[in-house]
Amino acid sequence: MLAAVRTLLISGETPTSADSGSRLRVLHLARALAGHFDVELAVLGEPGDASGEPFALTAAGHQRAPLSGLATALSRPYEVAKHSSRAMMRLAAGGHWDVVQASQPWMLPAAACTGRPVVLDVHNVEAEILLDFARRERRPLHRARWRWESRKMERWERDSAGRVRAVTATSQADAEAFERYGAREVVLVPNGVDAAGIEFDPPSPGADIVFVGHYGYRPNAYAAAELAEQILPRVRSSVPAARVVLVGREQERPHIKPLGELPGVELAGGVADVKPFLRRSRVTVIPLRTGSGTRLKVLEAMAAGVPVVSTPLGVAGLGLTAGREALLGETPAELAEAATRVIVDDTLAESLARAGRDLVERRYDWPIVAAPLIELHQRVAEGR
Repeated sequence: MLAAVRTLLISGETPTSADSGSRLRVLHLARALAGHFDVELAVLGEPGDASGEPFALTAAGHQRAPLSGLATALSRPYEVAKHSSRAMMRLAAGGHWDVVQASQPWMLPAAACTGRPVVLDVHNVEAEILLDFARRERRPLHRARWRWESRKMERWERDSAGRVRAVTATSQADAEAFERYGAREVVLVPNGVDAAGIEFDPPSPGADIVFVGHYGYRPNAYAAAELAEQILPRVRSSVPAARVVLVGREQERPHIKPLGELPGVELAGGVADVKPFLRRSRVTVIPLRTGSGTRLKVLEAMAAGVPVVSTPLGVAGLGLTAGREALLGETPAELAEAATRVIVDDTLAESLARAGRDLVERRYDWPIVAAPLIELHQRVAEGR
């Protein structure tokens, strides 16, 4: 380990309960960096249990404040206002760091307090997601609100790109967006998967369809509703035993909870380990229509041997070949037809599962995808 290099990572939430794609990314990148540098991870809220982790975990002692954030979000994005924390700023300013990495653009104010070179790790192009929300929204006032938020976020992302030493992005499309924003350097650091920690199993012989996500994130909520309300009934017309199992936190929200009353839908809630749910599932269906970046839920499913059926957007940026590592469809009818094929055709299911596992082992294991980030931190620490 290059102990002389001190790295501070700043995140809006602890990754110790790694039950979302964002948390998984923060956790595994922190672990990868800690294998080479002296790493401290500073988070908002409660730190959780980091015993056994190779990095130090510190909590700024500040909870996100949605209401007060809303009151101060007239000129800056709501997420930036919500995550604003004087406690985090004091923590960041009080250390002696060689490199600082901010997870998400809204953590940049704290990172800037260090006076050190900053790497901005972007999980998505947030302005594009907010604009997608506006396009989907039917209520005029809410549509106007999302467009306003998108404009504020685009200004923030553009300004952020110009102020940091480097930006790391999860997909080529996102990298190109931040290059257009004027970033000095953009490094591609894809999302990954712990291939060694997820045992491959052949597809389950049952008819369970799994969807894993954080349902406080609107694209996942939209996808879950489409899966339960439009796709599953079509699958059950051919396979009556088919079920949808929704796994992930924040299922008590009003747009998710009623889905549990639908025939064949199970709300599994937040779980400590998704692997048992993956092992018992025949297929995962990813009807995502909003978002950017890449999906850790797809990589985890492929690592576990669960065949993937998805919209093109759901697997965007992963370099999949349709028909080899996944089946793709655009409409609910196309996705239902593909899912039905996987359920009834053992040969197809086995082929998709093995091709998916091969892809994640070759290209998306965390040590592979984190290598460019480690090299970047070394160069930044050396002033190159």
